[in-house]
Amino acid sequence: MAAVDIEDCSVRLQARRIGIIGAGAAGLAAARVFAEENATSNSDPLPFVITVLERNNAVGGVWRYTPSSVCHYNVPQPDSSALRQTFDERCPETGGFPTPIYDELSTNLPTDVMQFPDVPFPASTDEFPAHTEVLKYIEAYAQSKVLTHPIDLRLNTHVSNVEFHPQRSRWTCDVRDLISEHKQTLEFDAVLVCTGRVSHPYIPNVSGLNELALSRPGLVIHAKEYRRASEFQNQTVLVVGGAASATDISRQLSYTARQVHTSTADASQADADARDPRMTPEMGAGCNPSRPLCRHLRIKEFTQTHVHFVDGTSIPIPDTIIYATGYICTVPFISHVEPVNGAPKPDHQLLSDGGSDGIPNLYKFLVLAYNPLLAILGVPNKVVPFPMYEYQATYLAHLYQGHIQLPPFDQIFAHARSDLEGAHPFTMGFKQVAYMNDLINSVGDHQSRLGNVPDHWVKSWLRCVEQRKQRLGY
Repeated sequence: MAAVDIEDCSVRLQARRIGIIGAGAAGLAAARVFAEENATSNSDPLPFVITVLERNNAVGGVWRYTPSSVCHYNVPQPDSSALRQTFDERCPETGGFPTPIYDELSTNLPTDVMQFPDVPFPASTDEFPAHTEVLKYIEAYAQSKVLTHPIDLRLNTHVSNVEFHPQRSRWTCDVRDLISEHKQTLEFDAVLVCTGRVSHPYIPNVSGLNELALSRPGLVIHAKEYRRASEFQNQTVLVVGGAASATDISRQLSYTARQVHTSTADASQADADARDPRMTPEMGAGCNPSRPLCRHLRIKEFTQTHVHFVDGTSIPIPDTIIYATGYICTVPFISHVEPVNGAPKPDHQLLSDGGSDGIPNLYKFLVLAYNPLLAILGVPNKVVPFPMYEYQATYLAHLYQGHIQLPPFDQIFAHARSDLEGAHPFTMGFKQVAYMNDLINSVGDHQSRLGNVPDHWVKSWLRCVEQRKQRLGY
């Protein structure tokens, strides 16, 4: 049973049995940090008992490439209420569930920025590595830093429902073994959701889109299913979106497609951090000079014959429309969460849909304000993820050891609300540095191998756009 101690209105937690959902980079980082806290802490008689649940057949998360993909989603799919709640189909070549990784994907961050803080990439790794090298790196991280500890890693395990029971201050987690079909209910004191942001395609609702997709199956796909440019040889393709995957897919298609059209939001509506070239290469950079992109503004509507844009222009319906518009940030196996004892009863569903942006009601973009025994890692976007995961996990390990005293619940709520003020609150960009420093400073004098973000790492991040242009040409 988790302990929730409210003294002088402040909140202190203790949780022993830790359930981590997901064995990608975030889940592995969390498992490592919690296991190392067991090894280094000499003041806590009860160590963490760590269970990691992963539906795939191996660790690696989003970086585990599947050469073919059959994904199930609705068109449009603008929020969690529109999700198509069926399994994507396992890839016959690998047995894994589809991820958004495509054949020629390379990172847009150099290895010295992307890496976990104390685990460099091998010296032989390309400066901007291919996805295959990133997966090898994560697998090596798992073998050397995670699985050397007593951790219960359960692969091929589907999580169907997670529920909090305030009277026992305990979580139940309904799971199913995808090989044996055996069902089981597990119990945890705290749950860490590490399933990432790229599972459920976000496809905005545009007039006529649903009718067009129904009348021409296969015409509209999401970037999660894109694998290689050669499949679009001599086609006319419309790529919708303006972030990293849209720019990269458009660049690749410019060398195989007959014509690539792009549609992005109005410039006045775009977020400055989202356009930062250190986070996303410029649209059109590195494209085939003999086949430049034909660029358009936001789509106003579809008819059966044309795509109409907000500026009054239109094009005939292309051969393929690829929505590279991101993903819905949601936790489908948690419908609602009861507050911990002592927290006010919420007046709305706790994990309300954040659309493609994020999940509201999180203190420090990490723990649920009403129930800090639930943490969701990796919610901020436009970040360098691997280091952030370890900083988030370090904060959580000390929080659940009782080392960190949370403020009164009214202040927790106010902090969570203030984080949502302004446009694109979940877009962090270079605010990540201050964010990670805040997390580690909250740990105080308690032992941690992480300190404030080193200056050399920040400088490397600032230089990465020039490095990428020199190395990759865009």
